[in-house]
Amino acid sequence: MKLISRLEEMFNKFMGEEVFYRDSTIKAVISKIVNKDIDTINAGSEVYILLKAMVNAAKANGEVDELEREKIMEFMGDMSKVQQMFVEYEFNKQFNLHEFVKEVPKGMEEQVYYMSLFAIDLDNEAEREYLELLANKLNLAYKIVDGIHESLEPLVA
Repeated sequence: MKLISRLEEMFNKFMGEEVFYRDSTIKAVISKIVNKDIDTINAGSEVYILLKAMVNAAKANGEVDELEREKIMEFMGDMSKVQQMFVEYEFNKQFNLHEFVKEVPKGMEEQVYYMSLFAIDLDNEAEREYLELLANKLNLAYKIVDGIHESLEPLVA
């Protein structure tokens, strides 16, 4: 299944009545989720925070497997050389959850957790521990975290 279809399903479930159409682009979906025109967003913005969330989650078990890498690269879509360099930098960067959480803008905590969960298969203890720590650092209530997991169950099963 194409990533855009999965993103549409995820965001429809997560955001409630929001509707994304088959011709929606990842750009349009992400613009909607962060509530901004993606063309006005710069390198320190919400889209890159979501990318970092995915990369950090993929690194949680000490290695980024091929499926996780594919999800992240598909999330980025067609990239310029600068964007490719940024993504590679994030893959190779030393993991630091404390520093990353400081970068997360107020109001994006749920989206960061959501994209982190989406990026991984949640098939080992290190990933479970990472998500628990991430939720704690983002001050997400258990009810919210449970709701995010429930909304993704059909997509990650």
